[in-house]
Amino acid sequence: MQRIRLAVGTTMFIDGLLYLAIFPLLPIFTEQYDLSKFDAAILLSAYQVTFVVIAIPAGWLAGRFGPRHVVIAGLACFVLAAALFAVAPTFGILIAARALQGVAGGCGWSAAMSWLTENTERERRSRTVGLMSGLSAAGAVGGPVIGALAAATSVLLAFSLVAVIGIGALIIALLAPAGRIPAPGPSMVKTLRALLGHPTMITAMCFAFTVALCFATVDLLAVLELGSRGVSATALGLILAAGALLGVGVGALSGRLGERIGSFGLCLLGAIGLAALTALLAFPLPIWAIAAGIMGIGPLFPLLMTGIYPLVASTSDDLGVAHGTANGVINIFWTGATAVVPLAAAQIADAFGDAAAYSTAAALTALLIAIAVVMRSRARNLSLSH
Repeated sequence: MQRIRLAVGTTMFIDGLLYLAIFPLLPIFTEQYDLSKFDAAILLSAYQVTFVVIAIPAGWLAGRFGPRHVVIAGLACFVLAAALFAVAPTFGILIAARALQGVAGGCGWSAAMSWLTENTERERRSRTVGLMSGLSAAGAVGGPVIGALAAATSVLLAFSLVAVIGIGALIIALLAPAGRIPAPGPSMVKTLRALLGHPTMITAMCFAFTVALCFATVDLLAVLELGSRGVSATALGLILAAGALLGVGVGALSGRLGERIGSFGLCLLGAIGLAALTALLAFPLPIWAIAAGIMGIGPLFPLLMTGIYPLVASTSDDLGVAHGTANGVINIFWTGATAVVPLAAAQIADAFGDAAAYSTAAALTALLIAIAVVMRSRARNLSLSH
């Protein structure tokens, strides 16, 4: 089990590392390629688009043939994506690298988390997922540092380093045992119908949407705002890294907290924090306050992640289906929204100002929290009826 945890943890680490590495470089890419906010949003969203396409098939394949094989394929794609980032001569190649990274992420998040939860006792999932969320946050610490390194030295050097780290993660996965392989379940269509009709799954999807709404809006608009005010790419990288560093500590503690207040309580706490912080950024703020907002949102991701995935795993157990497909579903809702939100936020910000975009994200988050509370009540009633 320890080797499986190590393999899953390194997969989460490399995903966070590569995902956030380009954020500090957005102002540089914007100037170098003469990009609009919408162009920058397209670059960010290329990851989410391919992630959405691959997430459910990757999860279903993990349930059929074992998640280890899918994780290995995903890590190979991570290495290739990092190599493309290192040598990309044009904006089009950057988009292609980001898209390949999305394929890798779809394989990793759907299969790696199922590899973990399938081999963890139900009562220990919160703590185990919390440890993984801490490692994901650690990768998120390194991602902005990689971006800052690329700005200070060269993109070739920084992303070549990422490729080497990815090769190490791939070797760890190759050496890990397959663990428990779930028995073949219903067809993909039947599994999806059962999952999408379960109130606990709907609850988890609502919380996943809150992550997408707030993180995508803040990561796009706040970073570009600081860049327009003269904050350097190196400083942006340090700000993002500081937020992710806070997430490492929160990830380590969130599992224990989840065992006390439950996965739903953990998600509720994180979602309320996201809504409040996003609403605060709608007001005119000095540079230091915007930077504090970016850092403050960082710890909320591992908090929600630690709550969401045990909810998803519990849904799978209740329905008797493999965890991989359920992870694929939550990842599609999570990442699909993250692909759309930057585009919508950019359009709203261009038309009505950044404050309108932040306010819209905060209001929708509040609505999703209300729906999640209702779905949680239905899930409890359903449990009592059996």
